Amino acid sequence: MTEINISTAADATDNIISLQSTGKFYGWWMVLAGSVILFVSSGIGFYSHGVILDPLRTAHGWSKGTISSAITLYFFATGLMGIIIGRQIDKYGPRRFLIIGSIIFGLGFWSLSGIDKLWQLYASYLIMAIGFSFTSLIPVNTLITNWFIRKRGLAMSLANTGLSAGGVLLVPLASYLVIHRGLKMALITLGTLYGIVIIPTAIFFIKQRPSNVNQLPDGDLGEVILSVRSTSPLSHESQMRVWTRYQAMGTVAFWSITVAFLLALGGQIAYLVHQMSFLSQYIGPQGAALAVSMTAGASIVGRLFLGVFVDRCDKRYVIIACLLIQGLAIITLAYNNHIVILYLCTFAFGLTMGSIIMLQSLIVGECFGLVSFATISGVIGLFSMSGAAFGPMIAGSIFDAYQSYQNAFTLFAGASFLAMFVILFAKPPKQS
Repeated sequence: MTEINISTAADATDNIISLQSTGKFYGWWMVLAGSVILFVSSGIGFYSHGVILDPLRTAHGWSKGTISSAITLYFFATGLMGIIIGRQIDKYGPRRFLIIGSIIFGLGFWSLSGIDKLWQLYASYLIMAIGFSFTSLIPVNTLITNWFIRKRGLAMSLANTGLSAGGVLLVPLASYLVIHRGLKMALITLGTLYGIVIIPTAIFFIKQRPSNVNQLPDGDLGEVILSVRSTSPLSHESQMRVWTRYQAMGTVAFWSITVAFLLALGGQIAYLVHQMSFLSQYIGPQGAALAVSMTAGASIVGRLFLGVFVDRCDKRYVIIACLLIQGLAIITLAYNNHIVILYLCTFAFGLTMGSIIMLQSLIVGECFGLVSFATISGVIGLFSMSGAAFGPMIAGSIFDAYQSYQNAFTLFAGASFLAMFVILFAKPPKQS
């Protein structure tokens, strides 16, 4: 077995990391584990908001705007927690956060099942937000970014397939539980499932970095790493550069990514949260649940298709294409409610939905490397998730005022089109 010594630019103290080539590359197990975690965290912590919005409204008599404001708090708190935990995940790894977060989220869902006052609604969503931030994209995509460089797009597309699979399988389950077992039992069951799946996966599979098992990113040998050193943003030196929050915030790329995804996610999350309610007006609750699953299923297709070639493309232009499709789908839904159009636009929206959030992680990794990925993602997430946070509240408030989603969808389609221009400025910063 050949010993390999590599000096990384990430080590401020110029430490030498001694690694040995081993057997099968363990990184693909990280992809599988990440997919399982995202399957549960997205299916319950992301997609289920639309399923329980109307039942909460019926059970307590609160308006859509009121409940949507709790969801706004949820996503805003998720973004805020990202900036808090990002540096800690870079330092200590995601395992402990996944375990603690799954417990916290489960408790939040359990508490939501027993509320009868408005302040309890907000408290439950705040608890859930803390747990969700510990178990969603930042820890999982940090893991994938650590384990892959050249094959990062493919690996992340496979891992992030769990996001969509959660929507395909867990949304119908959540809908079934609400209809046949009641809202309270549905929330208790889903909250329990969250921990049952994520905790064992984190304990038995998660390894923070390839060096933990004497391997290198992509399963490469040291000679391969040394041979690809260049000024490329995916070169070893670029990927191992350490960024502080303030250094990153001083770059054009940081703000381009931040503003573009704030605009993009504002419309995306607003539509997803209100999708069940919007579509139920035309195709009923069961048809709407099918459409939500179709959205998630289409995102699997789109993400896997993207994963085949995204590593060879300029990420900015891929993002622009996805934003164009998202904007066109939302604006069409605003003005045409024919059943065929509803399903076609649902499918088109789904094709890009999962890819957009994945592309945020990919372009952050390309611009700022892997060493400080969670730190930078946490800061960007604080801003971009603000769009996700306020989008549902804006949509709910507009619906309450006009009894229609048309104006809200028009606004969010315009935001997607504006984001297409903003993302053009997201070029990897030059190293000093």
